[in-house]
Formats: sequence, structure tokens, C-alpha cells
Amino acid sequence: MEKMIDTPSGTIHAHMAGSGPAILLFHGYHPDNTWRVWENNVDALAEAGFTIYALDLLGYGESGGEQVDHELQAQAVQNLMDKERIESGTLAGVSWGGLIALEIALKAPERVSRLILVDSAGAGTFAEEDLEGIGCPTLVVWGEDDSVIPLANAAWFGAAIPPAQVQTIADVTAQEGVPEWGGHHPMRFRPAEFNKAVLQFLNS
Repeated sequence: MEKMIDTPSGTIHAHMAGSGPAILLFHGYHPDNTWRVWENNVDALAEAGFTIYALDLLGYGESGGEQVDHELQAQAVQNLMDKERIESGTLAGVSWGGLIALEIALKAPERVSRLILVDSAGAGTFAEEDLEGIGCPTLVVWGEDDSVIPLANAAWFGAAIPPAQVQTIADVTAQEGVPEWGGHHPMRFRPAEFNKAVLQFLNS
């Protein structure tokens, strides 16, 4: 289901599926990114008993507004949660989307029940002492052959966030037809492994 949600920050498009506790999915910074970076994951998560909001962030895809920084995107997400009456939910972000999820987890921890960081930005933006304050269950997922944000960042997040689990996914780019940057998007190019890791985390 496609839904246009009017918020004080602007109109945000969400691709929605399922019913149950909310999972909000955030894409990366590249101007061509949309909710579709998660299209191989939405159904599996919805079928497991969750309401999925795969978002076009402000200025992307079918959403209105301009492409603003991660802090303003984080506020827009919270405005959307208010409009949809989501007190708290699982936030999952890939790359820059992870930075947005981290911003909310740090500034409004009551809104985040679980946190999923996928090849996430944020090292260098946040210090280790900032991340020590994250208390919700956290899963860090990384493509071992990520050529955009190196694998070493997964270990850094895992050490900095006290409750974090780290899961790596091997040989993402070894598959035929996967671009050389594909290790940065394991949820797209290794969806079976990714979905399994996420569902084990959500059900633990």
C-alpha cells in the first residue's frame, strides 16, 4: 500500500505492508535512493507480523520538500510517527539512513524500541561516548565487501553500542550482476541472509 503522510516537515511517502509493531526503514543519501532499496525485505518482515513503513525521505522519491540534513530528516520521521500514532518502533537505516536512525535513538530514545544499522554512516559524526548511551537492542549488519563504508566500522559500532550484535554478510559482490558497490547494500543483494539475520534479531 502506498500512503502519503502529511507532517509539519512536509509530505512523506511510505510504502506500507503488514500489521503489528512498526518497523520504519530509511534509505541512503544518494539522490536516486527511494524506499525501493528495501523492496526485497518488506514482504518478509511484514509476513513475520510487523507493520512496515518503507519511507521516501524528504526530497526523495514521491515525498515532498527538499533533501535536508540528517537532523531535519530525523525530526520529520518523528513527526510522521506522531501523525501515525507510533509511540515507538524499530528503526532500520542503511548508510545515511543509519545516521538518521542513530540521531533519533540518541535524541529521542523513547521512540526507538529496536535499532538496526546496515552499513551505517555515523562513525566520525558521533563519538563512542555518544553511542554508549544507546540502551535499546541493536543489530549491526554489514556487507563484508562494502567498498563505500569499510567493514571495520561494523566492529566500531559493535564496541561502542553496549547492547549491539554484529552480523556480517559475505560475498555480496561475488554474485553475477551485482555492482562493485553492492556490498554496501546487503539487504538488496543478499536478501535471504539479511532477512534471516533481522528476523532472528526481532524474535530474540
